[in-house]
Amino acid sequence: MKKLKLIAVQSQKEDILKDLMLLGCVQIDEPVSEEEEDDRPSGALRSTALMEYRSWKSTLSNALDRLNKYSPYKKGLLTPLPEIGLDEILDDSTISEDLEAAQRILDNDVAIRSITAQENREHATISAMEPWLDMDQDLGQTHTETCEIAYGTIPTHESLDDARTALKEYDADLSLVSEGKQFYFICLVYYKGLGEDVVNALKPLSFVPIVMTGLTGTPKEVTAKAQQALEQLAEDKKKRTDAIIAESDNRKKLQRGLDTLQTIIDREEAGQKTLTTKSTFAIEGWLTAPDEEKLSETLNKYTCAWETEDPDPEKPEEVPIKLKSNKVTRPYNLVTEMYSLPAYNGLDPNPFIMPFFALFFGIMFADMAYGIIMFIAGMVLLKKAKPRGGMRYMSGLLIECGITTFVMGFLINGFFGDLVTVVGGWFGKEISLVPTFASIHLAEGIDISLPINLLEGNNPLYVLIGAICLGAIHLFVGSCISTFLKCREGNWIDAVFNDMSWWVIIIGLIVYFLLGKGPIVLFVGLAMMVLGSILTNKGFGKITGIVSGLYNGATGYLGDFLSYSRLMALMLAGSVIASVFNQLGSLINGSGKGPTVAGTILFVIVFCIGHVLNFLLNIIGCFVHTLRLQYLEFFGKWYRDGGKAFKPLTINTKFFDLTKEEKQ
Repeated sequence: MKKLKLIAVQSQKEDILKDLMLLGCVQIDEPVSEEEEDDRPSGALRSTALMEYRSWKSTLSNALDRLNKYSPYKKGLLTPLPEIGLDEILDDSTISEDLEAAQRILDNDVAIRSITAQENREHATISAMEPWLDMDQDLGQTHTETCEIAYGTIPTHESLDDARTALKEYDADLSLVSEGKQFYFICLVYYKGLGEDVVNALKPLSFVPIVMTGLTGTPKEVTAKAQQALEQLAEDKKKRTDAIIAESDNRKKLQRGLDTLQTIIDREEAGQKTLTTKSTFAIEGWLTAPDEEKLSETLNKYTCAWETEDPDPEKPEEVPIKLKSNKVTRPYNLVTEMYSLPAYNGLDPNPFIMPFFALFFGIMFADMAYGIIMFIAGMVLLKKAKPRGGMRYMSGLLIECGITTFVMGFLINGFFGDLVTVVGGWFGKEISLVPTFASIHLAEGIDISLPINLLEGNNPLYVLIGAICLGAIHLFVGSCISTFLKCREGNWIDAVFNDMSWWVIIIGLIVYFLLGKGPIVLFVGLAMMVLGSILTNKGFGKITGIVSGLYNGATGYLGDFLSYSRLMALMLAGSVIASVFNQLGSLINGSGKGPTVAGTILFVIVFCIGHVLNFLLNIIGCFVHTLRLQYLEFFGKWYRDGGKAFKPLTINTKFFDLTKEEKQ
């Protein structure tokens, strides 16, 4: 990464920013001098044009959401993004037409929501009129020359006779209109001026008055009017909905307009990060070192001055990070980014993650059939859907881990567990998909035949030993990287006497206890550790450093080594679960009478359900446990995190993909 400084004439600013965007290798930072730090306004407030572009984008985005609601856009799972030319993405001449189409959609949507609100009111009116439909009384007539009319409810657990008795002294009439499950719906007629007295008389019976404000005609007439209104509203709503659906032909235009506006906004935001005068502007930022020549070719046609310099080694936190990846290591960006990008003074972890991650995953999953499924799924997703970002990384992981899963499955004769052996047993034959092809002699009386049968003898123990040995290699690589980083920075004492001493001690233990040789190597390692504590600590810390270093190192390395036993545990668990489902499905066919129709149907059902569950459970478990071995055991030895991502000025599209020629 190089630090970039550029000064150019103001009249060429838009063209330079456009070319930098096309290059996609320059990150523009906002330069703020100490004098301007408190007074400089934010980029969002400095550009009326930028605010307008963002408003346009919001309009198009809302319209597209509304269009997708009324006219759903069906996109296949493996359907790739449509390709588009660079000239089309950069062409903003149709933005005004896109905004007009968007506004039509939004206006119709507002009208639909207003119609929906009116429909709710009409439905409420119809619901309110239901108890009163048997009453032939104009609801708009609330009084006569001498009397007033009122309506209300009384709970059904109260007595209407008690209500009539309470009204006798006021000479008021109570008539029952209808009876519901919880309430009596009643109509009251009483002399003018007695309304308050009548209501008070009925209060002990939980009377609740109902006001029929704004309603005219009988309840049946009011209901009929509401239903007619609903029919008209439904017709208007359909017209508005059809008008939105008719805009479906503009869906791609709206999507293209959004991508175009995003490009304009990104360029405008980059322009706000520049220092400007009436005649010049200045840019500060970062450039990927391999692209310096391309930048030079681009800027040669402009009136500008620019320079690059190496980052300040004292301030590695300032430098943005872009991982160097090839086709093999690129999928592991997913693993690294889930944790944290490396600091600039660290190392790109992907080349070190790749062999161990795929190998550990394959050991834990270890089934040829599952590996084939993963490989095919990754290839189909990569070739058909042409995903970007995290999904592309995931496709690569499926392919690479599928290969190692197949290879490890071959070594243990795993194909949907012991499917081949079980099916062969139906016919009274011993069938093995992978014949015995090798034998490994480990020690006197210890021979391992390949493929390994995990359900026989001490084979799981041998796998456990192999897993811990692989873990030792993994940890040793991490320790070597740590030693390299410390030596590169001149911290030789810590590298040699703290990191390397423990590996000398471990080798000494192996030489002394397993090989029966002398303890010289062990003593050398202990001496190195003691000397390291003396050289790196002060005062009484020299003594405590020896004790704490010995204790923490011994327990730490022991725990790390044992963590790799999960490789054997998950391999055995997946294999046994698959075998159990195969045996359950063979309860009828495996009874010695040969395959039957009922037995085969049972096997197919149990096989499909069981292996789908086993596959899903194990692919998640193996991924999580492989991540754990990388993040805790491996990264804990050497990884320096905390890097911030490199965010270059480039064309970022959401709905379209640039044509292959223009990507390159």
